[in-house]
Amino acid sequence: MTTKIWVGVMTLLTLVYLYLMTGRALTLLADPNWIAKLMGAGMLVFPLIAAWALYREIQFGIRSQRLISRAMDEGLSELQLELRPSGRATKESAEREFDRVKATFNDSWQDWLLLAEAYDASGDRRRARAAMRQAIAKSE
Repeated sequence: MTTKIWVGVMTLLTLVYLYLMTGRALTLLADPNWIAKLMGAGMLVFPLIAAWALYREIQFGIRSQRLISRAMDEGLSELQLELRPSGRATKESAEREFDRVKATFNDSWQDWLLLAEAYDASGDRRRARAAMRQAIAKSE
């Protein structure tokens, strides 16, 4: 399944969850029992958190794509990775490129973007996302 389809499916499932949870919460809020009303109020919290998380993830994805497009338009060099048949980078090439990026790092948005890509190639998604957030912040 491609990434765009996967994102669309997950977004759709989250929206269905939001709709169903909000409907159940409103039903409980309409009940005369005060315990049901408390449960309904509590259930409204979960759709709000889900909506906020969905918004943040979509916003992060859009900003990341814009930054990557900008970097490509400006001719930013890509990492030279050897890829497996699955499309993932080999461990050796990921480590080599990570070391190269770290050695030439100078705190620009371009370097943060390359660092994010190097972290991702190495399999460290948490640090890749953090580096991408830094790249986005420095580019604005």
